[in-house]
Amino acid sequence: MILRVFILFSIINSIVCDSNGAYQVFRILPTNNKQLLQMIQLFENADTDRADFWHAPSTVNGTVDVMVAPEHTSEFRKYLDKHEYTYQVAIEDLKKLLIEKEGNLAIHASNDSSFLNQRLNDDINGGFHSRLRMGEYYSYSVISTWLERIAESLPDIAELIEVGTSIEGRKIVGLKFGKDSPEKKIVVIDAGIHSREWAAIHTATYFINLMVNSRETDPQIQDYLKNLVIYIIPVLNPDGYEYTRTDKTNPRARMWRKSRSARQCAFDGIRNSCCQGVDLNRNFDFRFAEIGSSRYPCSEIYHGSSAFSEPETKAYSQFLTSLKGRLEAYITLHSYSQLWIYSYSHRKFTYAPDIDDTRRVAAKAVQELGRMYGTKYRHGTGPEIIYAFSGGSTDWAKETLKIKYSYTIELRPGYEEWNGFVLDKNQLIPTAKETWAGVGVVLDEVSSQWKHSRNQEVETHRARQQLCFDKLSGCSFWLKNSPNLCRDSITTMTRDCAKTCNLCHLISV
Repeated sequence: MILRVFILFSIINSIVCDSNGAYQVFRILPTNNKQLLQMIQLFENADTDRADFWHAPSTVNGTVDVMVAPEHTSEFRKYLDKHEYTYQVAIEDLKKLLIEKEGNLAIHASNDSSFLNQRLNDDINGGFHSRLRMGEYYSYSVISTWLERIAESLPDIAELIEVGTSIEGRKIVGLKFGKDSPEKKIVVIDAGIHSREWAAIHTATYFINLMVNSRETDPQIQDYLKNLVIYIIPVLNPDGYEYTRTDKTNPRARMWRKSRSARQCAFDGIRNSCCQGVDLNRNFDFRFAEIGSSRYPCSEIYHGSSAFSEPETKAYSQFLTSLKGRLEAYITLHSYSQLWIYSYSHRKFTYAPDIDDTRRVAAKAVQELGRMYGTKYRHGTGPEIIYAFSGGSTDWAKETLKIKYSYTIELRPGYEEWNGFVLDKNQLIPTAKETWAGVGVVLDEVSSQWKHSRNQEVETHRARQQLCFDKLSGCSFWLKNSPNLCRDSITTMTRDCAKTCNLCHLISV
């Protein structure tokens, strides 16, 4: 009945718009379990064209942020008042805020044009230097072109990789850093699976920019390039991202979260609801559709018709699976809430077998991240620090690919802030810098473990060589007369004629 009331008010044609016709963001505080349950029902089933949840309901006395379209704000207030919610209007006019924080279309177009028109190699010393200015937002075509230029100019350290193709035909591309070899461990970093999270996409591009421009001066990055293979895919949902850029001051477009897959319909109890797009981070095959997602296509957390029903998630899962066995860390960047989330997020008090290591590295990363600007992060599983959800990429990667360090990072600002998707541009670079400091802890961990294993192999080899000698003097004579002796009597010959038979690798150390 609670849900039906909200759906009814959503489709009434006679609703009067707010006086200023503005998209508004309501900050709501459920103060008891009944109110929390009501909010959870709305979150899972509300039409995003009417009410778009920025912060999902999680706990009693935990804030819930909802963007409401102008034609529904009056009725939404009535609904909140009727059920005695404590609330405030956190953003009176979201369009005005977007113009103030992110600028107009001309500025964005100028940024894109400026990059596309510059020379490929414009460093005064003749070496390649990335000239994509950080602290700005760019179109997907600019980001893709930038990645191509890097790969063309730095083939020794960077390779353009194609993960797959989106529903609208865009190539999902990224860069592979470091010389590959079968024994090296792999780290994958992605962003932009939720299209409105521009700060996450900027952070991923900052990582690439840093790898390129500091490759000859930063010992830490040199260590990564030598000892690891790092993939960075800055925009997993290019269709959604480009849609958010179609009208950057229109909240309905700018706050789009999902992919741009074809319209699907489902009966919501009153009518057939038909909407476009799937929440790609609910479409992975980990406890699909179990919790924290919706079967209604108009919900912002619509999980899709089946696991991996979308070309983006299907291609990405195949790409990650191709790295299985060497893929030691997977990090996906989101915004916002200042959280470092590890598996598993479908149920409270449910952990992976290697939780001690996972938690230790997360705690160290959060601590290191906070050293730079004092930013406070929390770490834990989804239900421990935000809310339960399933069908996410990191849980699938942990469960299916057995990746040791699998993390979702929710960037600035904190959970209690109300403008997280409209981050001030002057916070973009600090956000990226501190996040790199945290991610560096994971990279250092993987790198040091690999170097340790390599050192052990070297020491073992050295020890075997020292122990490798012939105990008996007749080994050469026997082998000359019986060429197959080493193979036919391998145990005896390893003991007595290891050097002559070239069986040093079998000696126990």
